[in-house]
Amino acid sequence: MKPAFSDLPNSNEFHLSTLDPGGTIGWTYFIVDIHAFTRPENKVLRYIKSWECGEFSGDERKQLESTAALIYRMQSAAPFSRATMLAEDFELTQLIGGKNLLSPVRINAVAEWECWRRGIKFQLQARQMRTSVTPVRLRKFGFEGSWSTSGKGKDAFAAMQHAIVYLRRLKQESAKHPWKLSRRDALNDHWDCACYERKPCDLLHPV
Repeated sequence: MKPAFSDLPNSNEFHLSTLDPGGTIGWTYFIVDIHAFTRPENKVLRYIKSWECGEFSGDERKQLESTAALIYRMQSAAPFSRATMLAEDFELTQLIGGKNLLSPVRINAVAEWECWRRGIKFQLQARQMRTSVTPVRLRKFGFEGSWSTSGKGKDAFAAMQHAIVYLRRLKQESAKHPWKLSRRDALNDHWDCACYERKPCDLLHPV
């Protein structure tokens, strides 16, 4: 017997984690109410339920263990929700480097594998896409971190940049999908979405 819709934990949430690998891995974890993407007038910031960020340090193996634990945490927290892990794509900006030059490539490969086997979408985002998000802009958004005053935590800051850019992109893309919350009567809201037009839908519905 399938569980009732009201019994499904964390339904209609979007879970986003971002990685900025390279020496130290900057990471974020956002949980966003799906209502952020159902109406054009809804602002994503208003519907962020929680967020956190930090850095994974140590040797590469330790960083990979921490990354795998983050992916497992996403799977456990969002078993009935849409979840995406976003990582900064590797760009070769120098021709001289030691054995750690390709560390970001290895980290992204392991992260993609872990996401695949746990049913989490993995996606890459170009480095230059995050450059428009400044520390001042993050503070205006209400996101405070060590980068705000001390200049430390540059990898966590980079991961935050990627998260903000991706959420903004997803908001723009959501305008292409017929997701909206309609009211049948005074006591009952229901989803009127892409399913009704036989299109792919990311929302959960009563069973």
